[in-house]
Amino acid sequence: MARFCEPTPKQLKGYKAWVRKRPPVVRAVAERFDPWTLYRMGDHRVYVLSFAGDGTLTVAITGQFNRVLFARQVFGVPPDSLEECDLPDEDEVLGAVIAEPTEEDIKAAAKAAGIRHKHEVN
Repeated sequence: MARFCEPTPKQLKGYKAWVRKRPPVVRAVAERFDPWTLYRMGDHRVYVLSFAGDGTLTVAITGQFNRVLFARQVFGVPPDSLEECDLPDEDEVLGAVIAEPTEEDIKAAAKAAGIRHKHEVN
């Protein structure tokens, strides 16, 4: 099992208490998958963001653990499509090719489109 973040005893206790209060379908999935463990889904390493009432999960695919075109969230993931995996190797190339735009990116795109950016003054 590869934990990308080690929970504190208080966090573990809180998570277990939260899981006990969930509806049975959510509880069953939340007992199998925690938010601190890295899982493999196809070619990507993912971590759990949320649990749905239909027994599926929402996961994050990020450049922190993968080489991806862009970071994203995937919902409706069947639990059986995930398996625990290891952290990336130290020499593995990681990151998102398309990152979140910066303020400068937004200003440049607005200028190129002939749109006055909201922070520009006449």
